[in-house]
Amino acid sequence: MPPLHYDTPTNNEQWQAYYDFRWQQLRAPLGLAAGTERDALEAQAYHRVCLTEDHNIVAVGRIHFETSKQQQLARIRYMAVASEYQKQGIGRALVAQLLEHAQGLSVAECYLHAREQACGFYQALGFELKGRVPSALDQPHFLMRLGLR
Repeated sequence: MPPLHYDTPTNNEQWQAYYDFRWQQLRAPLGLAAGTERDALEAQAYHRVCLTEDHNIVAVGRIHFETSKQQQLARIRYMAVASEYQKQGIGRALVAQLLEHAQGLSVAECYLHAREQACGFYQALGFELKGRVPSALDQPHFLMRLGLR
């Protein structure tokens, strides 16, 4: 495997490549239009990318923060690893970086809505499967939670 590095997009060109990758990996296969790979929380979220030496994106993920009456929560969304780079520890490293960021902000719990085929991956990272959740996508999604304290 060629050397990879992790970063956060910082300029317009990097952000466009980041969103293009998210759309290609997560929304285009479902027949969804460009633009559906974004939501209203992009500006307040913490974003990570994994890049090759040539600055090609091979994986992305983001985490944003929510507050409930009892605790501060974090939610991971838009995780994707290009198929040829899966099962090499890249997704694990991205999740670890997102969780480390959340722990640095004293977040008590992290959750996500995983596609069915990703549940085993998240369970191997310590997330608990809590059950099926409604999804606007034509794919089953499952609530998964991880305590951070």
